[in-house]
Amino acid sequence: MLQKQLTYTVLILLFIIGNIGCILNTIIFLRPCLNSSSSSRYFLASSFANGFILNVGLATHILDVGFSIHPHHSLTIICKLRNYLINISGFLSQTYLLLACIDRYLISLNKSRYRSINTKSMANRIISFTACFWFIILSHMLIYSSISLRLHICFFSSLSYTFLISLHNLILSGFILPTLMVLFGLLTLKNIQRIRRQARSCRRRQRRYHYLSLMLISNVFVSVIFTLIYTSGLSYISFFMLIRENVPSVKQKTQHRFISFIAIIFYYVPYSISFYVNILTSQRFRRELQKILHLKREI
Repeated sequence: MLQKQLTYTVLILLFIIGNIGCILNTIIFLRPCLNSSSSSRYFLASSFANGFILNVGLATHILDVGFSIHPHHSLTIICKLRNYLINISGFLSQTYLLLACIDRYLISLNKSRYRSINTKSMANRIISFTACFWFIILSHMLIYSSISLRLHICFFSSLSYTFLISLHNLILSGFILPTLMVLFGLLTLKNIQRIRRQARSCRRRQRRYHYLSLMLISNVFVSVIFTLIYTSGLSYISFFMLIRENVPSVKQKTQHRFISFIAIIFYYVPYSISFYVNILTSQRFRRELQKILHLKREI
């Protein structure tokens, strides 16, 4: 009952504001003043990945818990594809943010040998390569994803594999990728401060670097917090299932499902609020939104 109430309030709210945010993110990053930057391509790709997660992962979860429509718990092929695509989209979203951080860092170095990398065409190639990479690397999920006979939910067929996947997500998605994003974001800020001291004439350009870097670091911070909570909850359940030989009781099943439900809420939060984090942390982003709203009033 509590899960349904949270679904009707929290999850549906995340779904609505998340889709609105993804649409506005896309519109803003496609504007000429931002679309000319290679970094905007990575932000744009990340927004698409966020939208995919919300409309495939979160939407099916809302239908499952809130309306008892759950084909992924009944059909194995849907179960496999759902687990596979959700995990791919999550890693793509984080990886594209990392690439945006690296891109801004290379631009802040202001060295000619990196200019060939900081182009839209190169960004498009890297985005395509990254997508192919994760599609291949995570293909094993198509094999091990199945419907659990004990819990009657779409999960992974092997308990050992479930624990390894949880540990993999905790280390890679919860630590390595966010750490690299923070590292390159801080290095970018350091370079901007150094350039400011050397040349005041570049103040406007440096300010743009500052706002974008602050936006990146804020998104990283949000991602780290909520991803750690999600992966920790998932690891707890996986570890409990791994060390327990007997079939869990009804009470234990209920507890596990509730913990999984709460963990899933935290999982979807960063993908739903990315736009609002950008609005709160970047003055340039707010100005572009104001221009869009002003144009719509004129029309």
